[in-house]
Amino acid sequence: MPQEGRIWARINRALGSLGFGRDWFMIPLAAVVGTLGGVVATGFELLVEASGHFFFVTIGEREFPGSEWVLIGLLPAVGGLGVGLIGWLLGKKRPEHGVPEVIETMAKRDVDYLTPRSGASKAVSASLTMGSGGSAGVEGPIIMIGSTVGSTLSNLLRLGRERRSALIGCGAAAGTAAIFNAPIAGVLFVLEVILRDFSIKTFIPIVVASVFGTSVAQALLGDEVVFRVPEAMRHYDFVIAEIGPYALLGLLCGGVGALFAASMRRSEALWDKTSLPGWARPAVGGLILGLVGVLSLLLLDPLFAEYDRPAFYGNGYPVIEALLNPVSYPGAAEAGYIGEKGVPVATAAVGLLCAALLLKMLGTCLTLGSGGSGGIIAPSLFMGAALGAALAMTLNAIGFIPAERGTPATYALAGMAGMIAAVVHCPLTAFLLVFEITQDYRVVLPMMLVAILATTASQFFYRDSIYQAWLRKRGIRMGTYADMVLLRRLTVHDVPLSPAVIVHPEEPAQRLLELAEDYAAVDYVVCDDRDIYLGMIIGQDVRTTLLQREAIPLMIVGELMRRGLPTCEVDETLDLVLDKFSKHDVSSLAVIDHNGRAKGMITRSRLMRRYQRLLDE
Repeated sequence: MPQEGRIWARINRALGSLGFGRDWFMIPLAAVVGTLGGVVATGFELLVEASGHFFFVTIGEREFPGSEWVLIGLLPAVGGLGVGLIGWLLGKKRPEHGVPEVIETMAKRDVDYLTPRSGASKAVSASLTMGSGGSAGVEGPIIMIGSTVGSTLSNLLRLGRERRSALIGCGAAAGTAAIFNAPIAGVLFVLEVILRDFSIKTFIPIVVASVFGTSVAQALLGDEVVFRVPEAMRHYDFVIAEIGPYALLGLLCGGVGALFAASMRRSEALWDKTSLPGWARPAVGGLILGLVGVLSLLLLDPLFAEYDRPAFYGNGYPVIEALLNPVSYPGAAEAGYIGEKGVPVATAAVGLLCAALLLKMLGTCLTLGSGGSGGIIAPSLFMGAALGAALAMTLNAIGFIPAERGTPATYALAGMAGMIAAVVHCPLTAFLLVFEITQDYRVVLPMMLVAILATTASQFFYRDSIYQAWLRKRGIRMGTYADMVLLRRLTVHDVPLSPAVIVHPEEPAQRLLELAEDYAAVDYVVCDDRDIYLGMIIGQDVRTTLLQREAIPLMIVGELMRRGLPTCEVDETLDLVLDKFSKHDVSSLAVIDHNGRAKGMITRSRLMRRYQRLLDE
């Protein structure tokens, strides 16, 4: 064997031992997706910055009577109008948040959704939303944009469903890692939230894509952390006496996170009930947001004195960075006052922080609920930092924890991890993301504690994460990691089908009894003359009819047919099939081809036996 052939064989064997086998080429493909993901993430970040500069510098510096108040009030509406018009031109019928759309696309195998066109429109819509002051984050859009890179490449190469899902995950990981400069968190977010698959075949390409995406972004934008933590914070040491206060912070984050998730769902429901056309909703939501912004400037001037816009506008990063700086809490330890006016800490500072938290929650619900484009990670970071700082200052004021200069800042940092965990139900990703975007390892232990307790408390108050709530509304079920991974690997083709006992709607019902005797049929598939599926007749309905046998000769098949039962296709994954069984009290479902012709029936019992065999392998 030539030297090159032996080397190639060794490479195949080595990759095969890792579980790849013939899929070794996914590694270079992941590198390509990661590189492109890093490029588009960089471009998206620059686009958001340019949009913000246009709205608040190019337009915002124009002078006319009352210009400050008018622009603060109207700019979010202008951005919302742009978002609405883009959605109208593209025929979008509902708001898009990024992450739920990616999960839904993979669940439904919608190969035509994640396209370059959808990615470009998402980038423009999100930049208009955040640049004009809409309260949202970048992670939702960049995950969708990065996913379009993986989806487009997989479509060009005509890859199968499982490989396509892996490349979509690669794009999402690369985008997340690049935009936050957080490669580890990018990997874990995709595995924990989007794919829910920790198998080695998925893990390796996701890591490769994340590394390449981060490297490209660092080469183009520099190796800068998202939030710079002052040197004073790096001398903080966690002591066991603070377990109680941090545990309290975790529980509070869980409650506030659950409130945020429920409020988001309620906000969308309220907007859905309005008679406004879809294209106008983001503009109206932006107008209401602008009015709230103007009122906040009038009533809460100390909170916004240092900024050119309301602090809860946009991603809120300047406020977060201020809350992570111990210098932002002058004199709290010594005098019990902050600011030049000597406002008491317990009443003014804590009150302003709580007001900022509530305004951020309200602003995000208005922005995203009305149809604005953006993510929920940045708002969660903002609310977590505000909650952590408020709790620490309150406990300082009553003497419950040592009034050290950096204490409120460390609690703000832990609160950021806790709020993400509470809202998304991903504790591992939460504290690793906050660690990577600050590179402050000294607060890792309290962040871990806060994230775990926040997730637990949030699930107690509100069972769904914010993504699960959105997906449940769209009929997408998210099971446990093991269930989802195993069932997604199998399709209807992998389960032995029962022959379809076909009847026609105009046939007499007596025909069902004859077929039951001849073929031991339990359920029946009703088709037209061309064998196109119309509905099903369930055995339980036939048995109920037998209680009035004298009526059977007078009935036809169509009178017993159920039209609302879902069907399955041969290439449909078993997680979707199981979800259909769980929603309908039937023992079998019809399997049809792409033309709607009946091919057989899949039974619940055979599906579960195939799943059990996979567990035993």
